[in-house]
Amino acid sequence: MTTRARILAPALRTYRGAITDPGRWAVWSPRPGDILVSTPPKSGTTWTQTMLAMLVNGGPDLPARVPVLSPWIDADIGIPANAIETALESQAGRRVVKTHAPADGFPIWEGVAVVAVYRHPIDVFFSLRKHIANRNDAAPDHPMLLPAPEAFRLFVDGQADIDNFDRDTLASLVMHYRETACSGRVPDLKLFHYADMVRDGRRAVAKLARAAGIDADGSLIERVAGATTFGAMKAKAAHYTPFAGTGFWKSDAGFFDSASSRKWEGRLSDDDLERYRMRITRLLPDGRARAWFENGDGATTPG
Repeated sequence: MTTRARILAPALRTYRGAITDPGRWAVWSPRPGDILVSTPPKSGTTWTQTMLAMLVNGGPDLPARVPVLSPWIDADIGIPANAIETALESQAGRRVVKTHAPADGFPIWEGVAVVAVYRHPIDVFFSLRKHIANRNDAAPDHPMLLPAPEAFRLFVDGQADIDNFDRDTLASLVMHYRETACSGRVPDLKLFHYADMVRDGRRAVAKLARAAGIDADGSLIERVAGATTFGAMKAKAAHYTPFAGTGFWKSDAGFFDSASSRKWEGRLSDDDLERYRMRITRLLPDGRARAWFENGDGATTPG
């Protein structure tokens, strides 16, 4: 009989949206050793899932596509819930799953590692614009498709709405960070920053292995690091892109943007950036927490 992880604390909030369906949590019965990746959108989720899936499975040759091995648990995008449940139950070893819900939106399970990854919010904004433009179902008047200055103002000034959580705003990104990384809710949270991972992909793989308690020698780390470079993953987008081959995206490869940081340079005015600085300071007053949220371990001074 498969051992199920014991719930240490129940979920405190229910997050829902056009895609986010909290009822879908029922498809996953966590086991001790499972890994839950919890990130805001466009913050390195698929990259992190892929590294972990390869580490858990002993290398880059995976038994199935990453979205099948490591599903987005609380997303309803046309894939039957029972198909996801069957795919997860068929995996004999540790499973890796993902959510964009903050840590107060799911239970805390004994023996289930939670990995959280963050990225500078303005980089997330520019990646979201390309992300939405690549969706076949995106409405022409979607806020992210407006001219950049107007879209940015809506992103910066918008509220976080737990009943419309798929509308991404600066406030919703900060909410995720505060309720996950700053709350102390998750014992031994595994915390990563996209900028640090981009700076040294091999180090990111090694750190993920240690965080998840995976015994990975140098050879395995090198193979996983090589297989998860931006170019390698984009070249095999069908293996890694969520919902690849379903027509959800105009281009499956377009899911992978540029794996870069500081996307705003030369694209936003000083007034735009000042508006952002004032808003994030109100949302996240702690300067040290704010500096790490934006820049990770590369942060030098609170901004």
